[in-house]
Amino acid sequence: MKKRIVLVLAALLLVTAGWAQEEGKFVQVFNGNDLSGWKLMKPGGFEVENGELVTRSRGNGFDLYTARKYGNFVMRFEFLLSDVGNSGVFIRHDPADPSAGFEVQLLAPWTPWRDDLHCTGSLYGHVAITNRPDETTGKWYSMEIRCDRKMVTVLVDGKVTTMADTDTVKSLAGKPLSGFIGFQSNHSPKKDQFARFRNIFIRDLDAEPDYVLKGFAETAGNIRKHNFETAAALGAVMVTPLAGLVTGKNPAAREGARQALFDIVARVTAPGSDPGPKKEVQKALKKCIKGNKDREAVEYLRRLYAMVK
Repeated sequence: MKKRIVLVLAALLLVTAGWAQEEGKFVQVFNGNDLSGWKLMKPGGFEVENGELVTRSRGNGFDLYTARKYGNFVMRFEFLLSDVGNSGVFIRHDPADPSAGFEVQLLAPWTPWRDDLHCTGSLYGHVAITNRPDETTGKWYSMEIRCDRKMVTVLVDGKVTTMADTDTVKSLAGKPLSGFIGFQSNHSPKKDQFARFRNIFIRDLDAEPDYVLKGFAETAGNIRKHNFETAAALGAVMVTPLAGLVTGKNPAAREGARQALFDIVARVTAPGSDPGPKKEVQKALKKCIKGNKDREAVEYLRRLYAMVK
């Protein structure tokens, strides 16, 4: 037991040390003026008031989602709940498929069903919190949600409340690694209750080549598939680092890099594709061929170059 506690504490120290270096990589996704960049499922579920995102008692189905999908990311925001506030944050979700994704709970301490599996900071119905946050209503709190491939971490006011490896949670098995981020409409049984949000920022880890590259050492099929898709979307910027993996010692990374390079080439040479990205990939491949001394790797890169030439 002592060894396990030491390992958990060590992991938390590594995580928080990494977070301290992330400033400046976040993008504000709520402008405080309107719902640009978001999709409202039903009118009236959310409104903008005094620079804040507000949802009042409307019931389920009035939720708000990002206009685009996110896979691996860090999300930061502030929230405030009324006395009977009941909301949440949908992660890697699909509004058309209730079984997809999961929810980080936001719940005022008013209900007798508010246990550690269904309280603020928990992965609702899947993972109970390990560190109960302050739940006093009518005050602002900060929350950070990190989705790092199979690891999900939730913090409230800078303190870790929940950390879960989705591979070890049976009810999270098979959940997608990408989806929409959403705020759940307040669905309290009492009228005139609400949840408020402000200062909403997201760091998209899948937009960072170094982060994507590290995932190619993973052997899990769903993670590898997600890496291929992400690398293909990034395009030319991934060619040089992936070419480096082709000659590496890790078999999974080598194989994955080859597949991802092929996917990048296939994407930019597809009928009707923009010629700009194709030229950038061509240029990157040519440079990699000149600087590579591995015969097998050079042969593969030349085949890819011939496809975009």
